[in-house]
Amino acid sequence: STSRRQRQMCIRDRAWYIREQKHILGTSDYAEVDLFETTDKEHTASTRRKRELATSIAQQKYNDMIARRYFCQLAYTNFGESDWAATFTYDHDHQPAPGDFDQVDRDWTNFTRRLKRFCKKTGREASKWMQVAEYSVVDEDGKVTGRHHHHVILQGNLTWQEIKDLWRDSTGRPMGLVKVEPIDLTCSSFERLTTYMTKASARIRRWRQSQGLQKPKTPRPNDTRWSRKRFDEAFALPDDREYWEKKYPGYTLRECEQHITGNNTKHLIVKLKKKPDTRRKNRRNQP
Repeated sequence: STSRRQRQMCIRDRAWYIREQKHILGTSDYAEVDLFETTDKEHTASTRRKRELATSIAQQKYNDMIARRYFCQLAYTNFGESDWAATFTYDHDHQPAPGDFDQVDRDWTNFTRRLKRFCKKTGREASKWMQVAEYSVVDEDGKVTGRHHHHVILQGNLTWQEIKDLWRDSTGRPMGLVKVEPIDLTCSSFERLTTYMTKASARIRRWRQSQGLQKPKTPRPNDTRWSRKRFDEAFALPDDREYWEKKYPGYTLRECEQHITGNNTKHLIVKLKKKPDTRRKNRRNQP
């Protein structure tokens, strides 16, 4: 009987199902779909557990990738082409000492407080933001690497000059240069921007965000839409735009990533962009 129970447990732990987990990125024109193998035990788990699995699959191998991916999804959910990509730097007089992470963090906290007060004073909604601090570090040999600066995605309810004027110390002196550029998703994407922001992993400790950011939505996962045969077929056709447009009408393929997880199972990340609406509008209903 013990051997029988063990065989039953092994059967339950085998990958029998293909899970489809969609990610709705706010009101943006982008969406993502995870397709991966899952077991009978995971199939019968609670909805909460299924959603946790969708964001932590193969966590032992993809921790860093998952964090960067969520950072990018958060950007797509809350920001767009009307917003800013900015870099805040320090001049010689204001550059904190190498390794002084606390001062760099305080400088950013002081900036966000000044930003919030300015928005309130001028009758505007408090600006949303996402920030990555890139630090100047000292290695074991005493060698200094990099300079402290901040990479930021910032809501576009302030002008570039107003943003620059707010990067100052308590006496009103500018703390350094500020480079502000509009986000242009026609020739770039949040993948490129967020990858650039988090590129120097050895000099980045964490990223921060303003309060009230909308989280990406993850609808209830579906374990029955995809058969193993169709999943294997899709895994062999990651770049077939026509194939994915048939699977997800109204969207076109941006990219399809293939992964083999730490459990030696297959995992697809399908990134989609909504097609423009080409239907003729009813002129009688137009102003």
